Amino acid sequence: MTWQKKVFGRKLVLSSLGLVLVFIVGASYLLVSVMRVNPLKSNYTVTVSLDRSGGLQPGNDVTLRGYRIGKVTSIELTDRGQSIVAKAQIDSNYHIPVDTAIAVQALSGAGEQYIDFRPGSEQGPYLRDGSVIEFDPKTIKTPTPVWSVLDNSSALIAQIDPDKFGIILSELDTALSGGPDQLRGMVNGISLAMAGLDSLLPQTTNLIHNLSTIADTTSNAQPDLATLTHNSGVLFDQFNNANAELQTILEQAPGQLTSLGAVLDKTADPITSLAANFSAITKAAQLRIPALRALFPSLQLGLSAAGVPAHDNEFFTIVDIWMRPVCQYSHTPVRNEVIQDGSLPKWNYCENPPPGLQVRGSANAPRPNVPDNGAQMPPGADPNDITLPPVR
Repeated sequence: MTWQKKVFGRKLVLSSLGLVLVFIVGASYLLVSVMRVNPLKSNYTVTVSLDRSGGLQPGNDVTLRGYRIGKVTSIELTDRGQSIVAKAQIDSNYHIPVDTAIAVQALSGAGEQYIDFRPGSEQGPYLRDGSVIEFDPKTIKTPTPVWSVLDNSSALIAQIDPDKFGIILSELDTALSGGPDQLRGMVNGISLAMAGLDSLLPQTTNLIHNLSTIADTTSNAQPDLATLTHNSGVLFDQFNNANAELQTILEQAPGQLTSLGAVLDKTADPITSLAANFSAITKAAQLRIPALRALFPSLQLGLSAAGVPAHDNEFFTIVDIWMRPVCQYSHTPVRNEVIQDGSLPKWNYCENPPPGLQVRGSANAPRPNVPDNGAQMPPGADPNDITLPPVR
């Protein structure tokens, strides 16, 4: 019996130890995972200024793009109740950039609000312990309260005219009195139209944008349109005052147009001939394009050479006032140029050399003073004789 009591007591102790161990493990799990009590975790606190609480309460979650990274520790009023600050306790393992958007959201329609941080990038600087984020309506969003929705709805309903609303209901009753087929057809038509607009969403967006631009342009051009309308009225008044002159012009216009047609008929043939001549001149010029291309550079060179004496607003040239000697021949040479076969004129003598002037040439070289010394053409010689062509 004593041995059985010892075994039973030992089992009782082990069972008690097991229960205590299970209790400790369960309590630790509840503290760490459910109640999120972790004395070993390092945190830092950030203060967020809000325009309204949005139902946020201490103990709500703090998330980073929907992932839980901390909790709200307190909600306080500041500036005599003009603003609200929420202190968020964030795990030190998560670094949030200072340039971040913040939104107060709800998990469901029943509430369960939380603060969600939505940074635009991962670049620093980052929030640290004691950082304060001032309220900015562009970056911090809070839910619209129910009282604001009800107030706006009340203002909207107050603007509805009961009489006009009754007319709308009467028209809808008339339009839908044919039964559900007409209603179904209308809904189907609206559905098809919306489907078409959805498939052409970029074009629809561009159309709306262009219409907005046109409306803005028309609004800016309204003074000019008013001026145009006024000037148009003045112009039409002047037309009305000049009605008699305009009527006279319209009555005389057919006869004048007939005369103009006759003139054009008479000048048709000369104009045709002139066009044909121009065409022939153009064709001839096209055939002589190489010659014209060679002519124009020559003209350019000639004009450049002619412009050399002209400078300093003056034209410089040399004039010789003395008479220059002129050689006279006893006959008229007819073969005084180089012949194609290489022969030259045989006799070409000057009969009147000026006194005191040394005439160059082999014919005036010193010779014997005999009748036929080669200085002049021999008597009886043919003045048109030529030299013999070279032997080839």
